[in-house]
Amino acid sequence: MNVKGSEKRETILIVDDEEAIRDLLCQKLEIEGYLCEGAGNADEALDRMRAEPANLVLLDISMPGKSGAELLPEMKTCYPDTAVIMITAIAGADVAIQCMKQGAYDYLTKPFSLDELVLSVERALEKRGLELENRDYQQNLEQKVEEQAKENRQIFLGAMRSLVFALEARDSYTAGHSRRVTEIAMATGKKLDLSGEELENLRWGSLLHDIGKIAVDPAILNKPAKLTAAEYAHIMTHPVVGASIMQPVVRNKEIAGIIEHHHAHYDGGGFSQKLRGNDIPLLARIVSLADAYDAMTSNRPFRDALPREKALAEIIRETGKQFDPLVANTFLEIPVADIVPQKKKILIADDEPSIRLLVRSVLSNDYAVIEASDGQEAIEAAQEHRPDLILMDIFMPNKDGLQACFEIKANPTTKAIPVLMLTAIDYELDKRLSVEMGAAQYITKPFNPQELLDAIARLLKNPR
Repeated sequence: MNVKGSEKRETILIVDDEEAIRDLLCQKLEIEGYLCEGAGNADEALDRMRAEPANLVLLDISMPGKSGAELLPEMKTCYPDTAVIMITAIAGADVAIQCMKQGAYDYLTKPFSLDELVLSVERALEKRGLELENRDYQQNLEQKVEEQAKENRQIFLGAMRSLVFALEARDSYTAGHSRRVTEIAMATGKKLDLSGEELENLRWGSLLHDIGKIAVDPAILNKPAKLTAAEYAHIMTHPVVGASIMQPVVRNKEIAGIIEHHHAHYDGGGFSQKLRGNDIPLLARIVSLADAYDAMTSNRPFRDALPREKALAEIIRETGKQFDPLVANTFLEIPVADIVPQKKKILIADDEPSIRLLVRSVLSNDYAVIEASDGQEAIEAAQEHRPDLILMDIFMPNKDGLQACFEIKANPTTKAIPVLMLTAIDYELDKRLSVEMGAAQYITKPFNPQELLDAIARLLKNPR
């Protein structure tokens, strides 16, 4: 049957064993703009619904075989988005109440006026539409809330990571420590076949494992002599402080667990330790070893770095005591190149030592950093070291960054090195001049550390 003169396109299935009634109802409802089909019994109705579910079903209660009252619960279970109006020649409050309990929207008793039917259909479809809209809204709202929560979490984690970088930048001995620990922990986690979610938590927990040191007295933290018992106890508050900072915002027990337990010893012998053995979270056991290995192989105010061989011997000696045997043995199987991969070289050219220190703190874990304090030094360093990328300030003594960039790009031995201008000047003319002199990109100070890392990664992957 054809739709006549209406924009309504809702579909209606009329289920009644009397063909004359089906035809009459179809004719009236199609005049109102609905698309109608008929079915003479329950099996035929289910066949039509399986082929294409209707928006609304007009269902006669008394039919041969399976009655409408028996079909109703099956219809609502299989097609919960379909509205149902019951139709019957039997007037009875008990039947009507039972049908309404089972999900029918309305109950019409024959004989009824066609206008009454149309009104009931309109109301049922309007109610159905509102219910579907509300459900979609709730689903979209939940999705948006979840997306916003993820975004806020990433922003907070990024801010905390920048804070860690800044804390480490205060001391050349600890610069890059958290990123090196992350690199070691991730290599170990991949060797252990951790899931993607576990690796992501491991990455963040490693980066932020020392965030609690924000509450530690810097004079004690960087003391060049042996710590007193009280000073050591003060420093060892940082795991609990760090976990208390992160948990309320991140709401991730695995990340918080890494931070809280990264100094726990496998045998329970750590400072004020509550857990031992496999009760210590696996990710924390991984970071514990990575943290210790980097500490042993890095210079400290009170001692020089241990050679790799001595650090590995210490790990073997402490396996089963300080370190989880599974984690330690897995770590010992990892090739050196996977733990300390060959780093690309980046030249930082800036006349401000504080800027060079900040940039070095951001880059030193991932890249080998070379420094120059003016344009002429940058040219000479580029020729000598052949870096993979140059970060260039514009205003510098001896030779400014634009001129230095021009000479580097004009020299056949250095012209392929991409140059990223990193400057406090945000003038359109300087941006255009940078491009003219051969710079690949222009970032304005103050910069977001992650923005800088992303730009560097792109340029190293695709030099322009």
